[in-house]
Amino acid sequence: MTVSNEMSSPAMETAGTTASGRRPLPEWLVVVGLGVLAALVFTIPYLLHWTFYYVGDNPESFVPRWHYYGEVIRGGHWPTMDPGGWYGGNHAAEAAVSLWNPVWAVFFLVTSLFNDLAAAAALVSIAHLALLAMGAYLLCREYGAARLPAVLLGFAVPATGFTLYYEAAGWPSGLSSFVWVTWFWWAARRHSRGLSGPWLPFLFGVLAVTTGNPYATLGVLIVLAGITVELLVARAYRRLAHLVVMGACVGASALLVYVPLLTAMAVSSRQELAAIVNDTFMVPDLGDLAASSGPSYLPSIYNWNGAVLESLPSTYFVWFAIPLIPWLRWRSLRSQARGLISLGAITFVYFVLVLGPSNVWLFRWPIRLIEYFYLGLAALVAVLLSAGLARDHFRERMLGTVGLVGVGAYLSFAVRPEYYTIHLLATFLVLALVVGAILLYRRGRWLAFGAVLLVGTIAVLTYQTARIPVRVEGNPGVEPPRSIERIQSGTELYRGAYLELVYQTPVRTQDQADGQILFGSLTYVSGHESLNRYGGVGFAKFAEALCMDYKGVTCADAYNRLWRPVAGTSDLPLVDALRVETLVLQNKLLPNVVNQTPPAGWRVALRDDLRAVWVREAPLPHPGRVSYASSGTEVRSSESSDRHERVAFRAPAGGGELIFARLAWPGYTATVDGKPVQLRNGAAGLVTITVPPGEHVLELSFVTPGLRLGAVALGIATIIVIGQSILWWRGNRRRRESVSSVEPMPRTGELDPNAEDLATANS
Repeated sequence: MTVSNEMSSPAMETAGTTASGRRPLPEWLVVVGLGVLAALVFTIPYLLHWTFYYVGDNPESFVPRWHYYGEVIRGGHWPTMDPGGWYGGNHAAEAAVSLWNPVWAVFFLVTSLFNDLAAAAALVSIAHLALLAMGAYLLCREYGAARLPAVLLGFAVPATGFTLYYEAAGWPSGLSSFVWVTWFWWAARRHSRGLSGPWLPFLFGVLAVTTGNPYATLGVLIVLAGITVELLVARAYRRLAHLVVMGACVGASALLVYVPLLTAMAVSSRQELAAIVNDTFMVPDLGDLAASSGPSYLPSIYNWNGAVLESLPSTYFVWFAIPLIPWLRWRSLRSQARGLISLGAITFVYFVLVLGPSNVWLFRWPIRLIEYFYLGLAALVAVLLSAGLARDHFRERMLGTVGLVGVGAYLSFAVRPEYYTIHLLATFLVLALVVGAILLYRRGRWLAFGAVLLVGTIAVLTYQTARIPVRVEGNPGVEPPRSIERIQSGTELYRGAYLELVYQTPVRTQDQADGQILFGSLTYVSGHESLNRYGGVGFAKFAEALCMDYKGVTCADAYNRLWRPVAGTSDLPLVDALRVETLVLQNKLLPNVVNQTPPAGWRVALRDDLRAVWVREAPLPHPGRVSYASSGTEVRSSESSDRHERVAFRAPAGGGELIFARLAWPGYTATVDGKPVQLRNGAAGLVTITVPPGEHVLELSFVTPGLRLGAVALGIATIIVIGQSILWWRGNRRRRESVSSVEPMPRTGELDPNAEDLATANS
């Protein structure tokens, strides 16, 4: 018995017809349609909670920085260095900000048009999730999945717990790397089968690497290794050679991203030692994977602040994947085994890494890799679903499904029994949906079966994001500031560069929303230069001088350090060396200081229940960013920009010394009248230069180390890939014209059109 609306085989779809004889929709239209659907559905979490895509590193590091980058780019400059960014001002070295990624450049420009930073964050995250859904769909199709299963699993991948609750919500660099590795995987595997040239995987590979996230580079390497194994087994050495050349060209783009970072590590405060250790931080286990279809399962994973219980479904996979295990036709994989080698190899590598130690070399927190493992697993489930569900042993299989749902429910309850109502409702929802889908399938309604799974994914997503994380009554948490206008209104009294001496814990939502106290990159949108910035790389001597962490949080002793003379000077306090013109003193951090009379040259501009604001009365003594000139040295003029400063000076007979309010990042050079002079990484990390006697002109310039090398390497790689693409096209044309040409590696999952339809077997 053959049912007209059963799924068609991939072979029939490839031939251009469905089982009912109708011509299918063009593949590009399905891909775009899936992206639009994903964009609409993943707006739901934002509509439920405006903070959903605006937590963690998004407000503290990324989104305000994007706004700043967009403004700089619209002003006709590229933001590689900002001395006024201080701890986080070496933007080219901050690899994870994706400064060289062209897609991110568009997002920078778009974000700069927003006043609501939370809305901007949501737009960027939702766009990435839509791109991820499209890429995951194409990857499922690449390994032979039929269209409907590919849609179901492609749509489900962005809804997995870690991707949605961690990456999309607060780690956009990780989300972006996952998106472009997914697209690279699809393009590279397609190229390995001879169906497309090297240009497409090269493009997506460069987009992955230029996110600046090391997990993207790792992903590219793992994908290339997995496909290499498949080509070696197939003895497709010509295609392997093409893959190797293309992969090497993708690797060349890493120079542009990582050489500036590596050179900055010499002065960085966030150097990490390469090691293989396990402190159990963010390390999933097999129990977490066993419960990965439970929407309310919150794993017991050691995480921040010593917590051993998660508040997010970080190991959630797909709600219907485990319950459908008893119905999958596992034997169908036998005929497709050779075409699934790369899928199996890549997925297995990620499985091993997910269960590995917390630190492997410079890669830490294995849970960051779980989404890549789930991507491979999703493609495998899509391939299995393409063979149809088994129809025999109905009772036993249904009992197996109910049992697996029950196991997930029990594990969810066992870890967090206090949320029993959430577990109960989630279990009922999953059980009802999966049983309903199976019954529809047995009636021959394949499309209805798929519709239930798709709607079920949307329902589970809505329920999850509405209830998780659980909102504790009376303690809603601190919400980050979102309105640029309100932030700027809270800082309108500030003058020049300002420094906050603040601690993060006692700050309320309203204090941040009004800009009274800001942390990390939020100071970018204050409208003033700030010494408190988020720094992924950081500057060790500067951080030590102000006991400042990577978010701009300081200790109480920072106040005393500001008034001490800088080493090598007789009377220059650190606050003057930094050219600070506004001090923001938090009441709870400095209760004995905020009510004092400010030192000479300063006045109180504001006192309230949160802070005291002191403003410098007298103008700074030197122009530009010059903060100190030794006795007898006169600074006559200074023309200053972000990457260059030209200072006219006169020094006494014994010479003199100049200090600049610039951190001495590697890349700075100095000349006097065109002759090179040495500059030092002086007190607090400030650029310090000994100058000769007499009247001269000092030129201080910054050039990002490795920038030219990286640009040349990427240019050469691009030229090579263009040439390789021409050779590939000519070679393919000759092989097509040759009677003895070798057919491309078969598409995984292709079925013999004359064979019995697996979807209706045993009916």
